[in-house]
Amino acid sequence: MDKLQRKLWFLTAVVFATCITVFTLSYMVTIPWRMLPDLGGDGIKNAFTYLYHSMYGHGYWFGGMNYPYGEHIVYTDGQPLLSVLLTHFHNVTSGQALTVFWWLTGLSYILAIIFVYRILLRFKVSQAASIIFAGLIVLGDPQIFCLHGHYALGYMCVMPMLFYWSLLYHEEGQRRYCVYIFVIGIITAFLHPYFMAMILVWVMSYTLGYFIFIKQKFTDKLKHVLPVVISAVLVFLVVAIIMKVTDPFTDRPETPFREGDMYTTLPQIFTSEFSPAWKHAINQKLVKKVSNGGEGFSYIGFVCAVAVFMSMLIFAVNKMRKKQTENTVFQIFSPIWLFIAFAVLLLSMGIPFIWHMEWLLDYLSVLKQFRTLGRFIWIFYYVITIYGVVVIGSFVNTLIRKRKLFYAYLILILSMSIWAYEASGNVEFARKLSREGAYNYDLVYSKFEQNWDSFLREKHYQPQDFQAVLLLPFFHIGTEKIWVGDPGWLITMGVRPALQLHLPIVDVMMSRSSWSVAQKQVKIAGGPFTDKAILRDIKSNKPFLLFSLDNAVLDADQHYLLDASDFIGDFYGGKVYAFYPERLVANDKKCADSVNNILPYMRSADTCVNANGAWYINHFENGKAGTQLFGTGASLPVKSDEVIANIPVKPVKDSEVYEFSCWFLLSKDDYKSPDIHLDLIGDGGKKINSIIIPTAQSVDSRNLWFRSSKFFYMPAGCRNIICTIEDLHTHSYKIMDEMQLRLATALIISKADDGTIMVNNHLFGKKQ
Repeated sequence: MDKLQRKLWFLTAVVFATCITVFTLSYMVTIPWRMLPDLGGDGIKNAFTYLYHSMYGHGYWFGGMNYPYGEHIVYTDGQPLLSVLLTHFHNVTSGQALTVFWWLTGLSYILAIIFVYRILLRFKVSQAASIIFAGLIVLGDPQIFCLHGHYALGYMCVMPMLFYWSLLYHEEGQRRYCVYIFVIGIITAFLHPYFMAMILVWVMSYTLGYFIFIKQKFTDKLKHVLPVVISAVLVFLVVAIIMKVTDPFTDRPETPFREGDMYTTLPQIFTSEFSPAWKHAINQKLVKKVSNGGEGFSYIGFVCAVAVFMSMLIFAVNKMRKKQTENTVFQIFSPIWLFIAFAVLLLSMGIPFIWHMEWLLDYLSVLKQFRTLGRFIWIFYYVITIYGVVVIGSFVNTLIRKRKLFYAYLILILSMSIWAYEASGNVEFARKLSREGAYNYDLVYSKFEQNWDSFLREKHYQPQDFQAVLLLPFFHIGTEKIWVGDPGWLITMGVRPALQLHLPIVDVMMSRSSWSVAQKQVKIAGGPFTDKAILRDIKSNKPFLLFSLDNAVLDADQHYLLDASDFIGDFYGGKVYAFYPERLVANDKKCADSVNNILPYMRSADTCVNANGAWYINHFENGKAGTQLFGTGASLPVKSDEVIANIPVKPVKDSEVYEFSCWFLLSKDDYKSPDIHLDLIGDGGKKINSIIIPTAQSVDSRNLWFRSSKFFYMPAGCRNIICTIEDLHTHSYKIMDEMQLRLATALIISKADDGTIMVNNHLFGKKQ
């Protein structure tokens, strides 16, 4: 084939890639300036962090959330490569920021198809088949589901580029391809750190595969793999240096929380509810359940699965018969690539970590930071689907050589048709999100009703009268150890005033947040007897714009914030207040003064005021822990489900509000923390209700001591409360101390021999 023909085929591939990208992403690339595909959870949060920083930010520090402390933009999914760059262009609008992002996303789809096309050509697949199969592979890419919220992970071209340049380096040995890998690693690491990890996993798998399958001297092997290893390691080194220089926090969590759904399962590879074929199978009741996505989702499709299975079967049979065949797939497709695919498959499935060997991650500190190992399955997807196409192409070429053209083209057309039929489910998923994007954008920017600026001016306020947005019920998610509240729809409602009024949000929905900052931040919702460092750290006396959903149920400590607030009005499903921090300081002082007035007259170690019902305190003074929060003793860990307290109660009224609390000393080396289980028992030993109190929802802490607490309604028929520890993660705490049950209106004061005071099970009079 001459040079002109190659150029024409390449141009055809570019046009084809552009057409199916525009069709798939639809409005995301035709009207990108008003596209917000998702209004919930990570979708709206990730759009907000990117938009807020692009429009109002400066440098690497993101100030749109976690006010007044902020966060490094890398830990916010804010796509720093784009948002930091856009901060240098003053007065960037949301439309301009969205256009940059969505057009680059579209470009990544086009590049992905082009690079897969070029990979297939290297593996002897015909020009026309390479173009069509490249489009089908990319449309089936599980990264397409990142359009639902993990936008920074949705750049499709990274894995195909990595595969292509590794292939060229493997065949030609030119070091410039290692430079390309380094460059793409640096670029994508500042879109999302997971790309950096994927490149490292790819390179390490390639290195191991090269040493296994290539017959050369050890020194020659080392000389070959060293440049590509250096390219991947340098990416980590450069990123680490930049983070060291730009990130002032040194107490971020090092061990992320992991669940089973963060790994890949076999159904996620071989089934998909997005495939019309599997939908039909479910409707016909041929199968009961198929994979509905998830972090480890990577459906390879029916055609690819059959091609790979048949290839492996034929290879195994030939090996058993010791039969040598010419032009086998493995002569075209090096076993190294399959080794990479299956090595990464095992990693994404959590093997061997899921076999109670999570401790191995301590020796893989790079991977330890990446909670969702299932995402590495994207490497497997590209290698195995490309291999499947190579198998089909090889088989078709064999039939053509034997002049069985009818069967050759029948197999080719059937393969493409079935693959396209299944990929149509992914395309429809993307197009559906696109159709909803404009509506979501208009909702966030109040195009359907009165906007926030107009509402405030109508109430005789201006945006500059406030310093930040505070959302209730309060939520803080991001430190692995602390998971307070549920952002739910509230994060969406908070994004609206933040973007419209240029006001940061106090509440937090991010990741890897500093422990010390998080512990200070959550105390804003800790009630009158917590030390609220945030009130000392803010640099303004302006009120906060407080928004609480109409259907929100606030506990007593969060409702306490409203006592320092002025009601402004009802607005779009919630109530709006002006919350004054100096009033909260004054109210805290008033509560503290009431305690200080009692202390001189206390005759016992524990005094209860304003309590008509039962109350209970256990200081664990006879405990053998050796270290305690308060008093002279504390309890060592007990067995999970062992009864640690059986508290008799007799409520005066029905459904009175009580608070149960207990302190736990946790480890800094993991994400673990215990849950408290309360069984409310009535007459005859009948269980009335069960209450779970997660320590992760603690809003008061002291160093690594965390106060687990919950307000709940006590039924009149309750006669005793049985308390147990649910140690779900095994050894989730070190020491337990200071257990208390009280009526919510009660004031309980405890005084230790060393003069330390606790009020309502909060350490009193000590600043953190």
